[in-house]
Amino acid sequence: MRRRCLPIQFGGRLSPSRHAHVIVPGGSCALALTGRDSVHPLPSPASRSSRPRVSPRPTKFEPIPIFPTYHPKMPLKGYGIWKGTATKWDGTAKPGHGHITFSDTTSTRLDAAVNIESKSSDSRLVYWVIRDLQPVSATFTHSLQALPRGFHPQKGTLKTGSLGLDFLRLNLFHPQDGILLSHNTPGTSHNILDYLNPILNQAVVQKADIYLFGEPYNDKTGIHDIHMNQGNSGQWKKDNGIFQDGGIILAFPDGHWEGIFLAFAVQTYKTDEQGMPVGDTFAKLLGGGKQPGEGDEEEPEPIVGDGIKIEAALVNPHGPDQQPSRGDGETVYLLNRSVTTVDLEGWRIENGSGQSHVLNGVSLAVQSKKGVAVPGVALGNKGGVISLKDNGGKLVHQVKYSRDQAQREGALVYFLQK
Repeated sequence: MRRRCLPIQFGGRLSPSRHAHVIVPGGSCALALTGRDSVHPLPSPASRSSRPRVSPRPTKFEPIPIFPTYHPKMPLKGYGIWKGTATKWDGTAKPGHGHITFSDTTSTRLDAAVNIESKSSDSRLVYWVIRDLQPVSATFTHSLQALPRGFHPQKGTLKTGSLGLDFLRLNLFHPQDGILLSHNTPGTSHNILDYLNPILNQAVVQKADIYLFGEPYNDKTGIHDIHMNQGNSGQWKKDNGIFQDGGIILAFPDGHWEGIFLAFAVQTYKTDEQGMPVGDTFAKLLGGGKQPGEGDEEEPEPIVGDGIKIEAALVNPHGPDQQPSRGDGETVYLLNRSVTTVDLEGWRIENGSGQSHVLNGVSLAVQSKKGVAVPGVALGNKGGVISLKDNGGKLVHQVKYSRDQAQREGALVYFLQK
């Protein structure tokens, strides 16, 4: 008997042309990779040898091999996906956690615990967001959409038909695109709730479908471990495994999908086939060996993310751009990914037409961000360019956005994370 599993596409920005088809002949799955413009079933054994061998496009960031040579150990009990509808978000419900209330066909009062800080000596989290998930992995979202509401256990890997997440092996995003975030760092606005609140509140208002990846509570009233579950050391080492990472994926009524992914700064961005830590931590990778404000005996070496970047922009606020009916007007968010505080006095934010706004009294601490209102700098809703120049007129960073990205009223357009 020949059974076909759901097709799944993973690739992210590392290899956006790869589609994975999982086919089960007699109960065992096989994997075929096809090109961007066509999706084919696996060729018959007789025809495989006649197909030319295509070398993968080389990338600057080399991922860990996707599949282990054995069935992976999954320490989380009953890991899976819970599909429901988001009905409430409280970012400060309990110390260390925010809580999502969601419903499915069995209950209207289910709970999801979302970490907003770590219990480790370094309490920071690492945050990734994909604001438009379908172009990254369209067949993955199609597979999720086909699931009925409720909890669905997942075991194994993509090769065995699982829809389980693995931050390091599925290439949904680059680990080095993460942002180090604290819960309540004094003197900065670089707070994890600054990122979570807008997305999750929007999901509640619009009654978005929510897909929560993690481990269910013992009493089956909710789910937790909605974060990376590998690369741990110390007392959390026992939870390490691959293809059992947590996450939040949202399907909005307008048809777009968003993904929120969290890890702990003390976890490593490489792991072995058991999910055990290998090499440096995310804190080291992202240029912040210790928490902001702590003294370092040695200057931390920035591996990625050097300098001041345009992280996001509100280009289409609610109502008229410079006189919004609610919330902020047009705003550009700057992020300091360097290892020193940077004084932005005299720097300029410009649009593609040459209109500019000069920054006065603005400085950015290490790993902090700031929203800058840009009166007089029209950020067009039909797409555009935003440039950041230093006080000598040198171009520091430039980003572009499309008409489609600008159409969601009141939503941020992200540039460092897609």
